[in-house]
Amino acid sequence: MVAWIHSTAPHALPAVQQELSAQRRTWRLFHVCGSRAYKEPPRVADVPNCLYRRILLGFRLQGDDSRWLTHAEIAAGVRAAIQGDRPFSVVGQVEPWDRRPV
Repeated sequence: MVAWIHSTAPHALPAVQQELSAQRRTWRLFHVCGSRAYKEPPRVADVPNCLYRRILLGFRLQGDDSRWLTHAEIAAGVRAAIQGDRPFSVVGQVEPWDRRPV
């Protein structure tokens, strides 16, 4: 499961976990998070048969400026994170934090 759920829907992720965990098979949840999750990680329930993977979307530095990731960069980064199957992945960069776009 790949889920990009915004903070405006705080009950959505637990509902997804509950529904998919009913199958009793081990499954993976790739949770796509915006850069704010770098400083404020979401609270996620520990579900026994759910292998939780967080994918953090960052930004790109370009000389003295910075910019948010493009749709193509996000899609490619999420695909790479799924293939890498690590507990935590960053697409782009999150440091230096004070250089992120506003």
